[in-house]
Amino acid sequence: MATTAPARLRGYVSEYDYNTFLDEIIADLPVELMWPLSVGTYAAMRRESHVNAGLNGYTLQLRRAQWQLDGRGCRPEVTKLVAEDLGLLMTGQEATGAARVRGVSWNDHLRAALLYLTFGHMGFELAADTSSGQARLVGLAERLPHTISQIFSDAHSGEFQGVSQHGAVSSFDRPLITADRMAWYCHEREGASWAGVSMLRSIWPAFVVKREMLKVHALANRRWGMGVPVMEALPGTSPTPEQMSQAMQMAAAARAGEQAGAASPPNFTMKIMGITGSVPDTLSFLRFLNQEISSGLLMPHMDLGSTPNGSRALGESFTESWILALGALGSEICDVATRQIAARIVEWNFGPDEAVPSVVVSGIGEQRDVTAQSLQLLLTSGALSADPALEEWVRREYRLPERQGAPDPKVSAPGVDLPKDQTDPQPTEVQAAARPRGRRKRTPAQPGLFGDDEADAHRLQQQWDDAKARLLKRWPKLAGPMVDELAGQAEAAIEAGDLAALGSLEASAGVVAALAVPIRQTGTELAAEAAAGVVEEAAKQAVTITAPDRPGADRVRQHADAVARIIASGYAAGAARISLQLSGAGPQEVRDEVERHLADLGTSENGLVGTEIGGLLSAAQHAGRLAVLEQHPIKAVYAVEVNDKNRCLPCSEAAGRRFTTLQEALKLYPVAGNRSCLGGIRCRGYLRAEW
Repeated sequence: MATTAPARLRGYVSEYDYNTFLDEIIADLPVELMWPLSVGTYAAMRRESHVNAGLNGYTLQLRRAQWQLDGRGCRPEVTKLVAEDLGLLMTGQEATGAARVRGVSWNDHLRAALLYLTFGHMGFELAADTSSGQARLVGLAERLPHTISQIFSDAHSGEFQGVSQHGAVSSFDRPLITADRMAWYCHEREGASWAGVSMLRSIWPAFVVKREMLKVHALANRRWGMGVPVMEALPGTSPTPEQMSQAMQMAAAARAGEQAGAASPPNFTMKIMGITGSVPDTLSFLRFLNQEISSGLLMPHMDLGSTPNGSRALGESFTESWILALGALGSEICDVATRQIAARIVEWNFGPDEAVPSVVVSGIGEQRDVTAQSLQLLLTSGALSADPALEEWVRREYRLPERQGAPDPKVSAPGVDLPKDQTDPQPTEVQAAARPRGRRKRTPAQPGLFGDDEADAHRLQQQWDDAKARLLKRWPKLAGPMVDELAGQAEAAIEAGDLAALGSLEASAGVVAALAVPIRQTGTELAAEAAAGVVEEAAKQAVTITAPDRPGADRVRQHADAVARIIASGYAAGAARISLQLSGAGPQEVRDEVERHLADLGTSENGLVGTEIGGLLSAAQHAGRLAVLEQHPIKAVYAVEVNDKNRCLPCSEAAGRRFTTLQEALKLYPVAGNRSCLGGIRCRGYLRAEW
């Protein structure tokens, strides 16, 4: 029998059972940490230098992160309205466009919202302008913690109900500013304690003791920094009271200076006395307290420079845990901004059932400097496309002059006749240098050349995908001997202190030859499958042909040997580059980092290994198909560009083109894919025959 869903709550949630009072009493902490007195305590703490540095480590990193509005699942007009009101970019949007004079600045709001880390809570009151017929968010007014007199919550559910402020006429039992008008950021809330828990709470003992130790240290330096003048009676003398008084006056009046001097009373001599015996090491204790503060803030890496222990690996471990904490805080802010600000903008204008876009954050704690070398790698790998906006950014960042004049009309690709009225800008300098895959909008699927059946094209792509996946799966084991050899050479060069030797790292001929064997074998097998596919395509046209033995094997062998050398050269260059970057570290650390870096080269489908292997497999399929086409007369050859997911303009123009001879077709498709493809060896175009 089905149970009845609970519609009412029977229990209760009270802020008195959690942080505000009970938790502090149990922990035997002073009233200074009980809200609202805690607000003044944390206000004093955040101005201390070490605490302030820790807080800045959090707030500045969060402020420099990439905050955007994700509108997936939402209507475009809804996402656009919320993004404009919050002053956020939509995901995928690159430029902010014109600035708004009125309204919310997300950067300014985030700066103020991050005060909730210091005080445990931070509130904002929403203000909207309805004069245009829409409710547009124009203000997020700060309601600072020291102005809050009472925080209200539901006694049963613990939900936030609003706040009242000092100096405002408000009722004791209901809030002046209700929750539906507020965005309330609360850190580490427990139960109904919407005052939250400050990030500084755990470091309060260290802060209090440090403040006292600073006073002690300052007093010790003032009192004992230069010694104390002492008048000592000579042996065998018995000074009179008047002489003792004179000696005391002289000791009190003693001062240091370039022309300072003194005449001691009879029977006395002056000495400058310092501290004798051992005293507490206050400076070491202060360093310990700083470490306690840093640890309490999850930022022990702040003290690595002032401690006897520390290393790069230790610093990275500390930083990783801190970045995880930053990510959790970023998600917390996103949740509040989405539920309490974005959702209300949507409800004001579109109703409560409309999907709400989410505030998202990325790039927290990351620092990736864009250099000319890194930009080149991104372009050649296809991760970026060389569009006009990128060229404009490169010119601006590198202080290059603006482009002069208009680009020349497009030059048609070899073997392709373009319509006279079809023009396109010539590739920019960045495009010409990098030759990446064109990121144009994908064109509709190319119609089948012989009916609507594209099964042959999809089968060819599936064979290519399977062969590549098999080879990449085996790659770590296949490349293992080469990685060991190059890492050993790098370790030996670092150990010998010979950095110049890193420029001549090279895999041995035997290792490269062994690496070429599985590449050659996979390519040969794929060429045979491709040749068999041509036989099947001919059979569909009622033509019977046969494939030769080991079709294209010689071409595949030569190509595989070249690819093995290219990959080995890339591995050697990568090993040398990493070794130079870590040349100040120990040989074993350099070796470990080289091994890790070289292992990563084979994990990406679009990296060095994936790209070169993919190009070889495309060439193998082309060689296998060509071996069949060269043996049997054909009526015509068609260019097929179905398998390219991101088809560039030259491939789109070549798609479906008919060539009357195989030789004519090979001018545009000589080895594998379209020779004019902006993706280079990544092109998946091929030739299909008509008999």
